[in-house]
Amino acid sequence: MSKTHFNRVFISGLAILSVSLCVVPGTAAENEEFNLKNILITNRRAAAGLTGSAENIAVISRDEIRRLPVKNLSEVLRYASGTAVPPGRGFGRSTSLSIQGADSRQVRVMIDGIPLNFQSSGQVNPSAFPIENIQRIEIIKGPSSSLWGSALGGVINVITKDAPAERSSHGSLTSSFAESRTNKESAELSGRSGEAAYYLFSSHMNSGGKGSKDDVTEKKGFGKLSYDLKDMGKLSGSFGYSGAGVHSGVFPDGSWQSQPYRLRYGKASWEIDSEEADIKLELKHSRQELTTETFASVDDQAPVSTVKTRDRLYQLSLNSVFYPRAEDMLVLGADFDDDTVKSNLYLPKAKSVQLQAPYANYTCKLKDWEINLGLRYDRNSEFGSQTSPSLGAVYHFEDACASSLKAAVSRAFNAPPLLWKFNDNTALGTAANPDIKPERGWVYELGLETRPLERLELRFSLYRSDIQDAIARARKEPGLFFMKNFNKFRRQGGELGSKIHILDTLDLSLSGEFNHIENRRTGKVVKGGGKPRQRFNAGIEYKTKNGLEINLISYYYFWNEPASSQARDRKTIYDLKASKSFKHYRLFLNIYNLTNSSYWQDYFFPHPRRYFEGGFSIEW
Repeated sequence: MSKTHFNRVFISGLAILSVSLCVVPGTAAENEEFNLKNILITNRRAAAGLTGSAENIAVISRDEIRRLPVKNLSEVLRYASGTAVPPGRGFGRSTSLSIQGADSRQVRVMIDGIPLNFQSSGQVNPSAFPIENIQRIEIIKGPSSSLWGSALGGVINVITKDAPAERSSHGSLTSSFAESRTNKESAELSGRSGEAAYYLFSSHMNSGGKGSKDDVTEKKGFGKLSYDLKDMGKLSGSFGYSGAGVHSGVFPDGSWQSQPYRLRYGKASWEIDSEEADIKLELKHSRQELTTETFASVDDQAPVSTVKTRDRLYQLSLNSVFYPRAEDMLVLGADFDDDTVKSNLYLPKAKSVQLQAPYANYTCKLKDWEINLGLRYDRNSEFGSQTSPSLGAVYHFEDACASSLKAAVSRAFNAPPLLWKFNDNTALGTAANPDIKPERGWVYELGLETRPLERLELRFSLYRSDIQDAIARARKEPGLFFMKNFNKFRRQGGELGSKIHILDTLDLSLSGEFNHIENRRTGKVVKGGGKPRQRFNAGIEYKTKNGLEINLISYYYFWNEPASSQARDRKTIYDLKASKSFKHYRLFLNIYNLTNSSYWQDYFFPHPRRYFEGGFSIEW
């Protein structure tokens, strides 16, 4: 990022702030979301306070999501510091994601702990998931192999809304309209009767797109049921569905693609809490189906190629939490996976991988210290065994700033997708690598959080990851490529963030990050794959007691792309959401890409130009 452009971003933020200060504020109460001690997370696979976590972690609440101009999980993560989502062509398009410069496949993505990474690519399409049913999003920025196994780059766990505790029904209807003949409708319903409770959600979105063969239709649904067995614990079950018909739009060569997908996921669980231990038994399942049909021109009736890929996962998880002392916590558990992938073109014969993984995690408090020890052993039927230890510590200073110093070291790994081991379709220029191995690395983290002023929060973190057997694309022979282990990559960088509570009604947030990825053998920077070298975020949020909220957000990416991508990315994108809440309904207006910038990370996938979206929500 040039000094001149950084100054422009900074001056723009000050200008917006100055205008906002001229508005007469209301008298809204202090936002309790800023008290980190009230936030519970599951980075220990048990409820734990955020301030005692040695890892760099972000939690996005449902109230924060409601104030953002977003329609799916992908768009939420684009605004979150430490995560990066490359721009897509428009509504509903598949995207990838990165945490601290990690590859998308190195980020483990889950919904309520259900793993969703595809065995054909190792990735997840976050655009496929709705936001209306989200309670919170937990982002662990860094390795989590001692708890979750294959998670070298980080973990994103989406926690959905629970069935209500009160004995009454609640519901909402939301409708929105945007340019390109786009409309979206969604509904929620929840309630309780006796010991049984339920939560239901569904949505439908349709967009005509900007041009020929550029339309999208999405259907999503989710349901959760629970039954209180009193002394015998609680039974619960959930099921989610996401399906879409997606057309790519016409590429420069005149071709286009149809990419319908279907995703089904769910789990059944039994949990019981007692004075001795909290025990949970879960059976999880996901089934993903993706089809890609390629057409040579818009006039063609039949595709020139069709690829159908199916991924099916079953996982059994046992988790138990013990409390040896009042402030200590011991977590013991195990995961058992069976994952199968099949593709008519890349992998005609189905391939499966089985996993058995016991784990243990212990957290203790010693005066001003909080120390965590973790250990997990993964036995993978295709990629061997991995042992993942971790050690983290947090020191709480006895000062008025509520400062804490954090440090962590861990051994982490990432298993490659099955497709890379077995796919040898030479007609498509790909070769199998039966000797491919998991990526392994030692990761070091250091962080500081402080509150030097009553209304100012600061956080700073550094990381370094030395990765052995790092995987990248390589040429086997002319016209033939495969995925290969390289000796060592180093990924390192830092993140700086702040939040200023200027008034009870006005907040300013600023964050920046830097990532450097280097092939240690050649000394060259590793490029491509949707990983940013620099990123800056700024946001101004204004809210009043009478229900008016205005949220202006900007983000700047310097994508670390090769020249072939022809990136046009050294620009700041501004988005805005304004809403007004009344007793039982809410009106909102979203404006995307306020400055109408021409922007892309890869010229095949330009970010949409400025467009508007408006709508309303009714609640009861």
